[in-house]
Amino acid sequence: MRPFIALLIAFCIHATPLFAADSPKLSAEEQEVINVSKSLGDAANRRDYKAWSRFVADDCIFSDDDGVLLTKSQLIEHLKAVPTEYDHGVDPRDYIVHLYGNVAVVSSRVTDHEQFTDADIISEMRRTATFIKQNGSWMLIASQWVKLPINFRKPVVVDPRTYKDYVGQYEWRPGGEEERVSLRDGKLWSLMEGNEDEYMPLDANTFFVKSDLGSATFLRDAQGRVTGYTYHRGDGQEIHVKKIK
Repeated sequence: MRPFIALLIAFCIHATPLFAADSPKLSAEEQEVINVSKSLGDAANRRDYKAWSRFVADDCIFSDDDGVLLTKSQLIEHLKAVPTEYDHGVDPRDYIVHLYGNVAVVSSRVTDHEQFTDADIISEMRRTATFIKQNGSWMLIASQWVKLPINFRKPVVVDPRTYKDYVGQYEWRPGGEEERVSLRDGKLWSLMEGNEDEYMPLDANTFFVKSDLGSATFLRDAQGRVTGYTYHRGDGQEIHVKKIK
């Protein structure tokens, strides 16, 4: 099972200044929720689990970036086992706070760095925390964090003259929106559902985009014409995409 350090980061992200200059102004109650969230991070950084527990419901639902559910006691035991070199704050951003009566939902984004021997592993994380106000105090009742699909593969150098073979329109499913692949400024581009991304090469036939963990391998028929591509999902599943024009 892969390392579990990101759990600590998920609970310590509020230990540094919370708002950038261009952040929207919060109401007093929204700020109050953020302050409780900050107190959670401060307590976790101090490894003061008694103080941390005061802000967390005993039946709080924790869901990690693998979708695994954890109990409050399981999370505390994990935090105790994390090496002290990870006791540091990081700079959160993109805060969104929604209030629904005595319930508050807080979403934020953070960049997580983990050191493994000579490797600095970067994960872009988004955390969503749900609080409820009881007896005048905000308490965490659910927390979920996920890794954003950012591809850290390194592109290779290939002959861009091969790109012209891939230009055209592609169909992922009958009746669905088409993908348009174009060549511009010596680069290959994909336009789908209003989003344009650069296709970056892993080799002459296989490409990836930065905002997705998968890759696409273009296919040819016996005459060498491109007939479509196989999209390799990050989880090992494949989707066969047909070239229609």
